[in-house]
Amino acid sequence: MVGFNIPAAAAGSGPAGAAQSASQGPTLSAETWRAVEVALHSTVSYADPYRDVDVTATFSGPNGQRLTMPGFWDGANTWRVRFAPPTPGRWQYTTRSTDATNTGLDDHHGTILAHRYAGDLAIYRHGFLRTSPNGRYMTYADGTPFFWLGDNQQSNLTGQTRLYESNDARFSSMFKGIVDTRVGQGFNVIWNETFANNGGNVNEGGPVWFGGTFHTLNPQFWDNVDERIGYIASKGVVDALTMGVGSSLTDANKDQLPEYKRLARYLVARYAAYPMVWLTAQEFDQPGNCAQCWVQVAQVFADADPYRQPASLHNYPIYAGGGVEPRDQPWYGFVALQEGHNRVDSVADYWLKQYQQTPTRPVVEAEANYEGIDVFWDNHAIVQNWQTRESAWKARVGGVAGNNYGAAGVWWACWTAQDPDWNCLNFGSTPWNEGLFLPGAEQMGYLKSFFTSLPWWRLAPAPTVITWADTAPTDSQLAFASTTADHSHTVVYYPHRLDGGQPYTGTLTDLPHGQYSMKWFNPRTGGYAAAGSFKVTGAQGTAQLPPEPSATDDWALLISRAAR
Repeated sequence: MVGFNIPAAAAGSGPAGAAQSASQGPTLSAETWRAVEVALHSTVSYADPYRDVDVTATFSGPNGQRLTMPGFWDGANTWRVRFAPPTPGRWQYTTRSTDATNTGLDDHHGTILAHRYAGDLAIYRHGFLRTSPNGRYMTYADGTPFFWLGDNQQSNLTGQTRLYESNDARFSSMFKGIVDTRVGQGFNVIWNETFANNGGNVNEGGPVWFGGTFHTLNPQFWDNVDERIGYIASKGVVDALTMGVGSSLTDANKDQLPEYKRLARYLVARYAAYPMVWLTAQEFDQPGNCAQCWVQVAQVFADADPYRQPASLHNYPIYAGGGVEPRDQPWYGFVALQEGHNRVDSVADYWLKQYQQTPTRPVVEAEANYEGIDVFWDNHAIVQNWQTRESAWKARVGGVAGNNYGAAGVWWACWTAQDPDWNCLNFGSTPWNEGLFLPGAEQMGYLKSFFTSLPWWRLAPAPTVITWADTAPTDSQLAFASTTADHSHTVVYYPHRLDGGQPYTGTLTDLPHGQYSMKWFNPRTGGYAAAGSFKVTGAQGTAQLPPEPSATDDWALLISRAAR
């Protein structure tokens, strides 16, 4: 299979990890945090192998570590277990099957010799994602802060996004062209959906199911998904994975909940050994959906993944009746918001309120103002570039742990301007190879560069740190600040004046003594310009903020205190 770290030590012994005897497999070699695969071959034929037998493998490693990975059926008599060793050293595994008489699956043993990853991809140098101890952002496994910048590519695992074709000479593959371009633009998370819970999805491997949804699983569909997810992982990008749309599981068909749980376990088995976060379902809490059913499915993702990569559920827009958040559940890794499209919201009324809720969880703005899409339900408004950029910046100063970008023709890939797919017809006719280069994508890279030049994980929303003049807007365009606890860095985002008013003026308060410098940052071009300096001599002081260079554009002001 393309995209997997199949160790050289297995060469010549058949599929990676195939047993050499009834119970003993070969010694495999692997790098830390990179997937290695153990193949098992059943001695029993099952009428429905996807459901009739379950397999697990327990991996025991240095310092008493133990991780239990579910295995998965991969067609014919083949089952596989994938594992990413989190630490270097000797790992030994033992398999167990719910059919203990099956000597091809049960009680197999093997060894994996793990060496420290020697490459330069951050996700493998530092390890898979988890929630920070203070519940405000994501970190790598070693505690290094992770700056989440995601791109929404919801058709990326389907035949709608073609893996082996391209109609653009710059790219040999539509799928790889989209992924490679986004990686080059600075994105480190990609949102994908399998749509396996809808049943109608097809890719180059065929349909998800034969005979109707949840009838007979087609492993070739998943082999094709493997190639795609393996490619994303090879770029060091985290995959934010959902089954598909939440409206497939409603109060009317909640008797199918066991099938959704089984599918969740299957997805964990195939993909937990790759950098993942589990979004579970898109718009799970849309009115009419069985939101509590989806909560149970999300818990399967969280419990079955031995790496405890963060699990969540993607919200329906709060203004439209969504906003269910199982924050009190210990497995709930982060909030996945949806501001919606053609929306202009204030920081205080939207992102700050989410930040202030308890228990504390990282907040990700997962879907806000896809650039260039036709909002057909809102008088066919076209989402403007400034709306997309403003949502991202407002979310950041409002305390989010990450934000996702979306572009017409890419969030749902459209082959041409005449693509007959429903989403392409209704959300706009932008072809994928044009949507890839809308200006907002590059501007998201500027945002990332700006914040990652700072100790961004120490910034927190500061709604009272600035006193604004009476002429400043008090609505959605009110400027907003975030600051570190010691005021060594303060970021102020100035939205452009929708009302045509004068530039913002305000006073920064509660400043400790010291020398301060100010710089303007242009979110549209990524450029900096000096904005002056000041000195605070008392224990606590104030400073007048300069008006932004132009009120018709948005700006960010960075105030930094010199080290003592």
